[in-house]
Amino acid sequence: MRTPPVATAFLALVSYVAAQGPVFDPGSLIPGTSMYRCGTPSQFNSATADIADCGLNSTNPGPWVPTTVVRIPVVVHVIANTSGTGNLSDALVQSQITVLNEDFRALAGSPAATGFDTKIEFFLATTDPSGNPTNGIRRYSNNSWFSDTGAYWTSMAWDTTRYMNIYTNSAGGGGVLGYVPDLPQGNSVLNTTADRVVILYSAFGRPATGGAPYNQGRTCTHEVGHYLGLYHTFQGGCGTSSCYTTGDRICDTQPEQTARFGCPVGATSCATPDPIRNFMDYTDDTCMTGFSPEQGARMRCTLANFRPNLSVPGGPLASATVRTGTGNLNIYTCPPPVLGTTIQAQANVQGTTWALGSVYWYLQPANVAFPPYTILVNINSPLVYQTPFVAPFFGLFMFWSVTIPNDPFLAGLTVSTQGVLLNATGLGLTNAVDLRLGN
Repeated sequence: MRTPPVATAFLALVSYVAAQGPVFDPGSLIPGTSMYRCGTPSQFNSATADIADCGLNSTNPGPWVPTTVVRIPVVVHVIANTSGTGNLSDALVQSQITVLNEDFRALAGSPAATGFDTKIEFFLATTDPSGNPTNGIRRYSNNSWFSDTGAYWTSMAWDTTRYMNIYTNSAGGGGVLGYVPDLPQGNSVLNTTADRVVILYSAFGRPATGGAPYNQGRTCTHEVGHYLGLYHTFQGGCGTSSCYTTGDRICDTQPEQTARFGCPVGATSCATPDPIRNFMDYTDDTCMTGFSPEQGARMRCTLANFRPNLSVPGGPLASATVRTGTGNLNIYTCPPPVLGTTIQAQANVQGTTWALGSVYWYLQPANVAFPPYTILVNINSPLVYQTPFVAPFFGLFMFWSVTIPNDPFLAGLTVSTQGVLLNATGLGLTNAVDLRLGN
């Protein structure tokens, strides 16, 4: 949000925000509506402003280029009212985790593919603070909590030093899409039960129930950016030439005079194009496509200095290795499978006669001759997954969607997959793709 004049009354209000709810800054108002895009305050407690390379007043991105994957356990507190408004399915909750991973990892084939890979991942917690198994989703029915009033987090929060706590409810009484009460650098809620991310239930997940233009899960991406220490791209307006100490404290995001809404391609201010594609602006979900490298560095610095116990090391990097054999159709592709995401395999049947297809996943590879084809998966190995047979999409591609569980014990496991194609007269085998599960 744009920085308003600093006044005693506003600074007092910040303390209220930490305990209660968001500040509705006029610059956050979505044009033509009574809703605010973000309720995260733009003025912060400066008690710990400059103890690290990513303090409130400056950023030093040099030492913090991400080279290793870290994973953040998440607990989602789904709060509904007693009539059921606010209930979100497990699948919708999982879809939001998938969006976060796409956005923070700049996953190939996702809307964020052109962004920067921060090597930060998220997964629904598999154990609770007492060590008991969990799916990382908690459910409540309470009109007051749904209305985002009262200190509900006091009794609901899981250890905020070890879990990112997300709450879905009416977020500011229905007046804002999402907020965090303070940046971690502000130190007003850090490591307390009030340390949280709050998202309007109808803007959570993909597709969110509230509909376009805020239905692709980017509100949560934006607020988690704040949770990891990022300012808005328009913080402080154009700032000065000292871009690491003014504005958003980032030099590789173009300075921006004010927030942008919609998707105003070509918009400029501060004598440069505005960063309308950045997750930390206010544009539509479908307009946002990534973080910058220095934003990634600031978030990794924030994790190291302000949230040192939050993340856990990532497992082996996911990979996909293609194999083929005599007679096999080299038309099958599958992206590296990241834990906690849904991947989409496809077979390009353009110009062929194949009408149906399926994909089989086995634990062990093989290379068995079966004229005129080579079987590339070991049918004597345990079958991990079998997709349904599907018809081609517009006669060009067959698609199969597979959800990879958020189970850390799967990291490093290799599965071998191969497509089988059918038409009225015969059967064909595709090339194989060996998939190593991981980050």
